[in-house]
This record gives sequence, structure tokens and C-alpha cells, in this order.
Amino acid sequence: MKQKTILFFSCEPGGAEVLIPVIRLLEAETAYRIIVLSYGLGAERFSRKGIGYVEINRVGKNERSLFNSHQPALLITSATSLPDRDMSEKHLWQTAEQLGIPSLVFLDQWQNYAIRFSGPATNEHLTYLPNHINCIDEIGKREMTALGFAPEKLLTLGHPYLSAIRDEFDKINTDNIIPQLGLPANQKVALFVSEPILEYYGRTRGYDQYQAFAMFLEAMRDRLGGWRPLLKLHPKDQSSEFDKVIRAYPQLTPLVISNQMNSLECLKIADLVVGMTSIMLIESFVLGNKVVSLQPDLQVEDPLVLTRHALIPKATTPEELNRSDSDTFTKKRGIHIKFDREAFFRFLHITLSE
Repeated sequence: MKQKTILFFSCEPGGAEVLIPVIRLLEAETAYRIIVLSYGLGAERFSRKGIGYVEINRVGKNERSLFNSHQPALLITSATSLPDRDMSEKHLWQTAEQLGIPSLVFLDQWQNYAIRFSGPATNEHLTYLPNHINCIDEIGKREMTALGFAPEKLLTLGHPYLSAIRDEFDKINTDNIIPQLGLPANQKVALFVSEPILEYYGRTRGYDQYQAFAMFLEAMRDRLGGWRPLLKLHPKDQSSEFDKVIRAYPQLTPLVISNQMNSLECLKIADLVVGMTSIMLIESFVLGNKVVSLQPDLQVEDPLVLTRHALIPKATTPEELNRSDSDTFTKKRGIHIKFDREAFFRFLHITLSE
């Protein structure tokens, strides 16, 4: 019998992360032929994690060459690109549908549901839909159904990446990290996790990463006990803009981290994690760390599942950040992340047997 091919694609680092455990699982435990397509920051993440991939260009509308070349029996992608920035994922789903090839999407976050499956025009709301969407858990299913997604399209398979981070986190030795940063022993570290809010959403949320970071530094300036701020840049951040903010707080000396440490290494040395809506806040929550979402002057529905469902504190001022109730940090209810391998393999068996 001819070996069936499963075609993977993501061009974003968050999308690559959620797919990598699935790719590894299939490569190790099945006879399927696995091909990974990527470019840009997604390709960099696949490369860094040791995942072989085929470099491609952006995928155009009705472009069939990739399907003709690889003859996949199933397409699996992320859903991480904003429609006004990159339509490759959506074009792949649409072309797969035209060719009768089933498609499955893995969400990396409980946010921006509609925009992930819409085009850039106002009449393209939920126009680009794959056959199946892993919406992670029942929260994702309820929220997506309320927005008009067909329930029969939604799977609750858990989160492959978040399911796997505990083992990797526990293996990290801080003795190898702290000396590189020049931190003294027992230094309390407050980590600010950035993300490209301004670049992606403009001023529509009511804040951007630079305003939130300035508020974080203001809180650190007023906080007692000798905390050291640490800034984790997103790959799409402009570090020069953060330098302007840092210069306004000369009494503080934040450490700025770009690629020299990964997200879990940053979380490992952090006593407090502060951010806006980044997946790193969810990572921190899953790992049991102290985490606060800082969203000053929020103008839209709260994008972060953890604060939307009151699982962690949300601060809008420096004072609220410093008053955050530590009793709320250890809540583990509300989101279900465990990746259900058996359910995933059942899905593969049914889908590829049809």
C-alpha cells in the first residue's frame, strides 16, 4: 500500500511550536510520510527545534503546485497569520478543499478566533475555514460556537505544546543561566514578556507593548525589595523603541533578552511574570508561576483567556500590579491543555480511511 503523506505548514513561531510535538509524534510512531513546509520566523523556529522542513514562498490563491508536488492525504497547519499580513494558511485550506483533501488546524491560543479564519475584506468574515479546527478545550469550543463556528468542525484535542513543557522546564539548570546574565545569587527577577501589539493591532486595544512596558517599569521603580526587571523581546519587536522607554527610568537597569534565552529559560529564573496576552503568560500559569496580565486602558474584549475567565490577576495601573493578590496565582482550573493522543490518532484513522 502506498505510504500516505501528511503535509504540515506554519510560517509563525507560535504556530510552529504548537505543531512541533505533533510532527515528532507522527514521525516516531506512525508510517505516514511527513513533510513540513515553512518560511520566515516559522522556519527559524522549526530549524532551532531540529525539525526538517522545505523552504517555500508565500502561498497564493488557488495555488496547487505544492499539492501536486507532495500529493498529501491530509493538510495540518497552524492558524496564526493575520489576514492583512499573510494569507498562506487560508489559501492552503481553500485549495485543499477544492482538491478534496481534508484539513486540520491547531490553534495556539484562545483568542482572535474570527480573524484567524477571515479575509482582509469586510465581506470575508469566516470565509476561510478548514474541515476541522482543534480549538483546544471546551472553553475554546464554547467561545468559537458563540461566534458562529459550526460545532461539528471543532475538536478538543488539547494543546500539544503546552502539554509538553513541564518536562523541558524541569530539565533547565539555572546555574547555567544566571551567571551569563550577571545576576547575583537570590536576585528577585520580574520578567516582562513583550509581543507586537502595535504592529498587529495598532491602537485598537487601547495600549501597546511600549506603554505596558513603561507601566511595568514604573511599578518596578516603586516596588520594595530590590527586584531586577527582565525584558523578553518578541522576534518582531523593535528593540530601539524599548530603549527609549528604558531611558525614562535611569534608576532601573533592565536586562534585555532577545534570542540568547528561550521562553522557558526566562520563566525558569523569573519570580514574577508580567505581560499582556502572550502565550508565555499561559506557559507561566501552566507551570505554576506568579503571573499578571497588564492591560492599561483596555478598549476591546479581553483577549487573554486567563484574565477573561478570572484565572490570574489583570492590572491596569502600576499600583494594581504591585497590589496583585498572590492567592490567585496558583489557580489551575479553567483551561484543559493535555494533548489527547488517542483522540488524535482516532481522528487520523477515520479521516485517512475515508
